[in-house]
Amino acid sequence: MNYIPCMITIGNFICGLLAIHSLLYHNIHAAVLFIFTGMLLDLFDGMAARKLNAVSDMGKELDSFADLVTFGVAPSMLAYSVALYSLPFIGILCVLTYSICGMLRLSKFNIEQSKLPTFIGMPIPFAGMCLVLLSFTYHPILLAIGACGLSYLMVSKIKFPHFKKHAAENLESGRWN
Repeated sequence: MNYIPCMITIGNFICGLLAIHSLLYHNIHAAVLFIFTGMLLDLFDGMAARKLNAVSDMGKELDSFADLVTFGVAPSMLAYSVALYSLPFIGILCVLTYSICGMLRLSKFNIEQSKLPTFIGMPIPFAGMCLVLLSFTYHPILLAIGACGLSYLMVSKIKFPHFKKHAAENLESGRWN
């Protein structure tokens, strides 16, 4: 039973890898579907860990690796595939900046913030969803500006509510039953 949350997290990671694979074959819709499926799995892994009393350092690290792939690398590659490719140097720079800021965000969270009631900087799953949605503007300049803005927000000192913890608390207390 203690492995169930880690298996859900690995499912999130697999979704990120499949999203990237889909982009290699120019299947944008499948990539988006895999990213959103990864988001659902990301919502449930922590909840399952708390319910099964299986919270662990290993699970926290796995979650960060999965989130980097599913909400960092895959959305940036999606943005590049749909529009940023038309801005050769700037497009690559935006993709790299977004992914690096996502990696920094996750590292900072694991070291300093995992016990705080709010997020300091935009959580990478939220940034990833925003980048996926921005990608459907198909406008390279707007997408480049959006990717850079999201990159900044991930590493900023701006506080964001901790929706996942509040949702888990409400579900566990029976307020959503």
